[in-house]
Amino acid sequence: MPQKADDRRSFLHIRALMATTSEGLIAVGPDGDVRVFNETAEELLGVPRSRVHGKLYTSLKQPKVEAAVERLLRPKARKEPIAVRLTLGDRVIAATVAPYDCSGRRAAVVTLRDDTALEAYRKRAEAILASTGDGLIVFDPEEAITYINPAATMLAGLKPSKLLGKRTPLWEMLSMMPEDSFSPAIDGSQVREVRIEEPEHRIMDVRTDPVLDDKGGYLGYVATLHDVTAEREVGQMKNEFVSTVSHELRTPLTSIKGYIDLILDGEAGEINEIQREFLSIVKQNSDRLVELINDMLDISRIESGRIHLKIQPLDMCDLIAGAVDTFQAVSDQSGHKLLPKAPHDLPKAAGDRDRVGQVLMNFISNAIKYSPEGGSVTVKAKQEGDMVVVAITDQGIGIAKEDQAKLFTKFYRVDSSLTREIGGTGLGLSICKSIIELLGGKVGVKSSAGKGSTFWFSLPVASKDLVRTPDVEGPAAAGGTVLVVDRDPEIANLVETYLVKQGYDVVKAHNATEALEKAIEVRPRVITLDVMLDDGDGFDLLQKLKDTPETSEIPVLVLSIVCDEGRSCRLGAADYLEKPIDKARLTTIIDDLVGSVASPVVLVVDDDRNIVDLLCRNLKAKGYSVAAAYNGAEAMAALRKKHPDLILLDLQMPVMDGYQVIEKVKTDPATKDIPIVVMTAHQIDRSRIDILGLAQQKVDKPFSAEELARRVESLLENMLEES
Repeated sequence: MPQKADDRRSFLHIRALMATTSEGLIAVGPDGDVRVFNETAEELLGVPRSRVHGKLYTSLKQPKVEAAVERLLRPKARKEPIAVRLTLGDRVIAATVAPYDCSGRRAAVVTLRDDTALEAYRKRAEAILASTGDGLIVFDPEEAITYINPAATMLAGLKPSKLLGKRTPLWEMLSMMPEDSFSPAIDGSQVREVRIEEPEHRIMDVRTDPVLDDKGGYLGYVATLHDVTAEREVGQMKNEFVSTVSHELRTPLTSIKGYIDLILDGEAGEINEIQREFLSIVKQNSDRLVELINDMLDISRIESGRIHLKIQPLDMCDLIAGAVDTFQAVSDQSGHKLLPKAPHDLPKAAGDRDRVGQVLMNFISNAIKYSPEGGSVTVKAKQEGDMVVVAITDQGIGIAKEDQAKLFTKFYRVDSSLTREIGGTGLGLSICKSIIELLGGKVGVKSSAGKGSTFWFSLPVASKDLVRTPDVEGPAAAGGTVLVVDRDPEIANLVETYLVKQGYDVVKAHNATEALEKAIEVRPRVITLDVMLDDGDGFDLLQKLKDTPETSEIPVLVLSIVCDEGRSCRLGAADYLEKPIDKARLTTIIDDLVGSVASPVVLVVDDDRNIVDLLCRNLKAKGYSVAAAYNGAEAMAALRKKHPDLILLDLQMPVMDGYQVIEKVKTDPATKDIPIVVMTAHQIDRSRIDILGLAQQKVDKPFSAEELARRVESLLENMLEES
């Protein structure tokens, strides 16, 4: 009797509390009888209290709730609450059945909540998510998938039934490489381009965003899949169209520009002042047209990721001096003063010489154009931390602050009478920005209206690994024969005229078959090659030239309207020049190539970088081409790239020592005839004296660099006499 009195008091207390709550509450005693059934429960279930109170819980007539109560009332049942959802007409009721202790016996409490509005909101949200064209995948903090919308199923071929609730990393789901995986919890929003082939080829931008609660707690992340296949295809078509149109314009422009230059240079006889004036106008406008075409092609290459950059150490003092020299005549004519200011101890920058020169020329050209007559243009360079910064300052019209942020965007031009008078496409600065950023630098401007402007760009300081191989400049060219291969006879004649004036003999060929025959027969010092030939692909001819023993060592300069510098270099081209042909650039490259052929190549191999640097400088000063390696493995790699005339070799080196190098060089038919001069400061290993005997000479350290250079010179002269 006391036990039952306690139970009754307990339930009376609970019933008083339950009557005040907004949720429906049902208490079921240890014997299964319904002891509490509040008014909200009556209203939600539509059952009068008198029909269930004091009766077994089965009188609720709700099978899901009854099953949950039955399970929890079992003596050894688990204590976790059980959630069920009830659909009663238009209503959705969320029910939770939880166990509680009733005087040492197990009882149950059922809470009921009206989720009708919440369910309607959920369905509306699901409908919205299902109707979007972008795929959505929701992950919890453990990277288990909690939601996949139909678009994600369609775009990526995902099967929700196999993925929901399972821990599946996004990179694995989209067949990405693990190193491309996302870390949204750490890194915030990220975007990757992903290509998939199943169920069909698609290109998607995949964006991940972390989901946070109101206190910043991490709840997981959402991945958005945006199909950009059509956009990429349209972009590719646009780039191909721009490239095709530009290339078609380049061919006639090459002839127009080239022959105008020849006439102005007096190659067709004397011209009077009126003729010179008219021709100068034609030249000026043809140059503008070439500049426009080049800008269009550069934008196309940058957008498609096809721009080719050759990173090398750059002496910015030399680049600035060259740019100032180029503009000197223009500045003298307009009354401008060009003032270069760069310290002689400025470290080398890492960049592409031609592209950085393009940026520098663009900035200086703009500074002259927008400065008043008699004004000065200052070109400064300095080191700031691990960057080399170049700044061009003018005394021009200046730029309003609201225009500065837009200056480096495509097609943007400051709206003023002076800019309209000067003209331009609005592409130059955008191209400059893209080039410098691809090289790891930044661009910027400091200006105020009416007070001039300073345009600047920065480049990383060249690393020691990049600087370690000294620049090689062979002796001045001494003429020789150049084979000019071009399907267009007019352009071939133009190139011939340029080169004959420079002191070269020229042989011409207009197709691949003729070119290969003449290359074998004439053995020219250099070959210029147009890759658009009538009887075959010029790249195939380049491959044949490099595979044919008689022509494999002849440098090939590719001249083409087709921009594929990367492919040209991979196939062995010595250099690349786009049409229309710049006469000064053409002759400079030809002179360098002829000079490099005439200059013997010495490979210096030593693990002491100071010795390598010393020897390279001395040999370069003597007119030799030099290459450097710092252990035996690097030496063998260098041999595969370029066949030297002589090797200076240290014996004691890491990775692969000098004895091993000698053995490999002398047992390889391709390198066995290369003379080797051994440099050593150690006792020679007598057990390997036979290998050492394969070397031509031995020099003991320490030695004089000048003495060693004389020894090299003597050895190479003897080789030439013997041959």
